[in-house]
Amino acid sequence: MNKLTIAISTVKAQRNTVIKKISNLSELTKGRVNFLVVSQLEDECESKVTDDIKIIKLMNKGLSKSRNVAIKETETDWIWFQDDDFLINETQLLSFLDSFLIDDADIALIRIGSLEERGKYYKNYTEYSKFSRLLSLKVSSIEIIARVNFIRENKIEFNEKLGLGTALPCCEENQFMLDSFDKGANVYFSGQTLCYHTTLPENRNVDYAKNLQAKGFFLKNFSFPLALILILKWAFTIKSEFTFVKNLKLLLKGFFS
Repeated sequence: MNKLTIAISTVKAQRNTVIKKISNLSELTKGRVNFLVVSQLEDECESKVTDDIKIIKLMNKGLSKSRNVAIKETETDWIWFQDDDFLINETQLLSFLDSFLIDDADIALIRIGSLEERGKYYKNYTEYSKFSRLLSLKVSSIEIIARVNFIRENKIEFNEKLGLGTALPCCEENQFMLDSFDKGANVYFSGQTLCYHTTLPENRNVDYAKNLQAKGFFLKNFSFPLALILILKWAFTIKSEFTFVKNLKLLLKGFFS
């Protein structure tokens, strides 16, 4: 039995492209990994298996809702959350399957490489050595490979008020990791690059105003003094199309909402 399900969230317009990308993977990869595609904004609800790919069609929207359905539908020990613009490093993935899914791990955090410059990373991973509540602020959802029993037994889900398709379109993965930490998850760090993602800002469709409000909303999980420090820091450092004052107002709006 395979250990890992790659659960890909998508929408009707991209569903066939996602299925084609999976079909183009090597037979070795497809033989060792289960694939689950959760497609939203569909005309009807349906669950079926096509070419060993489980496809779930939903009429609703919301990335967190999609991830939560994937958790319920996964039949393997582990789940890797993926977006529909994924590009998998198959060699590293197969190595990871052979060596890294160890008995006492609840969550493994993998690395994302730059799609445009393969020798570089999607982000700076120097702080990825010991997990803490603050490190949850840095984790991306497609870095998370979680033990299914751990998240089910501890009733950990993605907050459906957060994530793409909502008024607060980010930070759902940060809430997921924070909840996992608070439930005592054993988090392991892998130095392996299992997938690639664009690092070009022009290739990312970001609603800066809503993202800043979402970040402020998420900071409710921390003490007021720490949240205030982070709000001031982010108002200076987050790259957006706004001024420091506008950033600050949006972060505070989310925090006090």
